[in-house]
Amino acid sequence: MRKTDISRYTGAPVPNGRHPSSGTTAKKTAGIVFSTIFKIIGSILLIMFFTGIIVGSSVLINIFKMADNTVDVDLHTLKLDLTSFIYVNDENGNPVEYQSVYAGESRIWVDYDNIPEAMKNAIIAIEDKRFYDHKGVDWIRTGGAVLNLATGGGNSGAGGGSTLTQQLIKNLTNRNDVSITRKVTEIFSALEFEKRYSKSEILEAYLNVVNFGSGTNGVQAAAKLYFNKDIKDCSIAQCAAIAAIPNNPVWYTPLVYPENNKERRENILDQMHQQGMITQEEYDQAMQESAAMTFVGYTDDNVVDNVPIDDWYVEAMLNDVAEDLAEALNVDEDNAMYMLMHNGYKIYSAMDVETQRMAEEVLSTPELMPPDEDIQFGYVMMEYDGRVLASVGQRGKKEGNQLWDFTTSDDRLPASSFKPLSAYAPAIDKGLLNYSSLVLDQPLKNIPGTEGEWPPNWYTGYKGQIPVEYALEISSNAAAAQTVNLLGLENSFDFVTNTLHLDSLKAPEDLTYSAMATGAGYHGVPVRDMTAAFQIFGNGGVYNEPYMYYYVEDNNGNVVLDNRNKQGEQAIKSTTATIMRHLLQNVTTGAEGTGGMAKVPGWLTYGKTGTTDENEYNWFIGGTRHAVAGLWCGYETPAPIGYETNYSKTVWREIMTRYLADKDPNDDFIDDPNVVSRAYCKQTGKLAGDKCSDTGIGYYDISNLPAVCDGVHPNSSSSDLNSSQVASIPSSSVPSSIPSDIPSSEEPSSEEPVSSEDPSSSSSEPSSSEGTSSEPSASEDGSATDPSE
Repeated sequence: MRKTDISRYTGAPVPNGRHPSSGTTAKKTAGIVFSTIFKIIGSILLIMFFTGIIVGSSVLINIFKMADNTVDVDLHTLKLDLTSFIYVNDENGNPVEYQSVYAGESRIWVDYDNIPEAMKNAIIAIEDKRFYDHKGVDWIRTGGAVLNLATGGGNSGAGGGSTLTQQLIKNLTNRNDVSITRKVTEIFSALEFEKRYSKSEILEAYLNVVNFGSGTNGVQAAAKLYFNKDIKDCSIAQCAAIAAIPNNPVWYTPLVYPENNKERRENILDQMHQQGMITQEEYDQAMQESAAMTFVGYTDDNVVDNVPIDDWYVEAMLNDVAEDLAEALNVDEDNAMYMLMHNGYKIYSAMDVETQRMAEEVLSTPELMPPDEDIQFGYVMMEYDGRVLASVGQRGKKEGNQLWDFTTSDDRLPASSFKPLSAYAPAIDKGLLNYSSLVLDQPLKNIPGTEGEWPPNWYTGYKGQIPVEYALEISSNAAAAQTVNLLGLENSFDFVTNTLHLDSLKAPEDLTYSAMATGAGYHGVPVRDMTAAFQIFGNGGVYNEPYMYYYVEDNNGNVVLDNRNKQGEQAIKSTTATIMRHLLQNVTTGAEGTGGMAKVPGWLTYGKTGTTDENEYNWFIGGTRHAVAGLWCGYETPAPIGYETNYSKTVWREIMTRYLADKDPNDDFIDDPNVVSRAYCKQTGKLAGDKCSDTGIGYYDISNLPAVCDGVHPNSSSSDLNSSQVASIPSSSVPSSIPSDIPSSEEPSSEEPVSSEDPSSSSSEPSSSEGTSSEPSASEDGSATDPSE
């Protein structure tokens, strides 16, 4: 065999250093490699392409959604000066004029022709020098602003990349968040505005709407405040001083920071000169004036004091209307309120004039009020469809507008008045309890934020197993905590926040046993919201959003807001509502009921008391056949109110008694037909049998009757519980979102202290609801208070 033949098998090198087939193999290998790379790249490109389509489509959809969210206000209506009117129904249900709507002079509209050219030029020179050239958006400035935002640079000025048109929109809506979403919405609104309005109309609106510092809106109000003259009489330098303010109304207001204003107004004068808006001579004269400029500030000549004082109801109602109008028109509430004052609206109020008068009269009668005039009240009465009949935000005669309103502007801890809402109603509705179910009046263990056993009762010790009826009658803290534990903490919180719309409560701070069982959360609840929640016990379980007006018409007669056809939500079953009402009636009629002093003679009265720790707040919320009402009593800054806790009940009763004076007492509650009354055994909670001697009358859903007692009556009423009787909450049942240490609120901590102190340290026994002893006894929260608690 030849060497060359042997080399074919041994792999020996051939003369030219290459294997005969190596070229072909390399080409094939390279082809496979390149083909694989191309396939990978192609796959990546295809994935990127389709991902781009999906992402791009999503972006476009969101952009189109934002395009639909443009400002709906008509600029022409902003310059109207038409009186708005409030109407109320007379005794025949016909609307009659109640009062006109007035405003102060923080904004005075001035027509375009009466605004000097210097004022127009000054604002254009510094805020939007291409104002007459763009179509609402300056794309050069917008691109720079978006790039700055995307790179995290923020926005140094209030306007940033915004044109005057965009700034007008921002002032109308009060949207100041720095976000792409707001910017895109603002852009679409600006483009739409420039199609609908001329440059002069947009500039006129801007100069009349924008914030010019120190509580003024618009150049006329600014000229009056800073120079005590009309804007048409202001010099170039004075116009520049006013134009300097909108960029940052706090930083450039000349009444507080005159040097800041001077620096910016002189920059404006320089810009006006460079842009050919003023001559050299005008510039020099303006700079000379600027160097020695002085400002007037508030005087009797430019502050209007003759605005009539609205009653509490009208003031709260106007705030509601402004809030709803702002949402409907996509503007901010300040501008909506301005429109209410000037645009000729007709507001058809839901107020019952006579009931409002009675409530204000009672809360202004010294003999019916606590001697300490600093103890305040908040009161709301409403019908069972949510119509607010009366609302009083403070005691005494109202002596001004936009005063602090303790019914709508304030959140106060509800204390034990919360128990029917957060514990018993949802537990009965879910079939976990009935009217006479035995609940444990004994503490829980392992409560986050506490040590040992919790909660203490307001009376000495614990009573063991007691019927629900008695637990509510005596306002047992421990039984309410046991009920929340049975129901589930999250279920309790969900019911009060989502079903009863107590939106002031927030997780995780209020997602606690203390908040749900004893009304001692981090946040409080407004009186109006609490009253609306209690309506479910008198109307078959339906929650209706409270309303203070029927409808609102604009100056052309178009209905722009309407509450007349709103549907309520079934919060609890009608049978549950009837059962709960009977339970809460026992609070006012039971031998140990804490609400006995609120009982209206001749009428079935249901309700619940509430007293916070150290007696800092006191509540009574309840109803009769025709209305439900809530009353809060306490100091503006939380402090013990001593032995004044009965006022929440006696004042509530006085107003309700007057309200019912002309109504037929035979027209009373009608129980759900599926609820039946039966005798029950107080020792077992079951229906009474032949061997039961200690019985009461209970109310039950006929489809869910308890069993009949077999006559075995274990002794479960001992107030001396050993450690084996104390219920313990497994750590796994405590939501991980609940902080173990809730930050302390300025509000008092609870009606029932969330501490490890021995509850038996309370020194007094409970007394009857009508107790008259002058000696203090333990309150619902364990502290000394009026013996009626």
